[in-house]
Amino acid sequence: MANSANDTRSPALNKHNFASLLLEHGFTPKTYDFDSTMLGFQHDIFNALIHNDPVFSEQSFIREQPDCPDVLLRCELVSKSDDLSAAVQHFYARWFEELRYENPVLELLNLEMHEDAASIHVLTISKANAMTFVFNIQRGA
Repeated sequence: MANSANDTRSPALNKHNFASLLLEHGFTPKTYDFDSTMLGFQHDIFNALIHNDPVFSEQSFIREQPDCPDVLLRCELVSKSDDLSAAVQHFYARWFEELRYENPVLELLNLEMHEDAASIHVLTISKANAMTFVFNIQRGA
């Protein structure tokens, strides 16, 4: 698994203000089409993590939050099993294999683990694109 210098999974980084980081890199609603990017990522996330996925249930869903630059897409992923760690590992494998930008300028993945759920807050910025997410993973049956 590739691990860039900008890739971070530390809960200590949850204090980052993703909206400010978007602005610092020149991504604002006036200069960038977040709507198209959200639509594209919804399609990619559905295909990579929900549709016919061995780990996540099709009860999972994705919601746009265009007025929340810190979390433009909120993804509620429901695991098919009670192995939360395996579900998180599966998410990371899919992120690095299928979902992330090929050459990110900045990529932050902040993981918070709890007893029955995990939350991964993501900021990804490439030279021409940017997006923020939260992936909430719920322990299944």
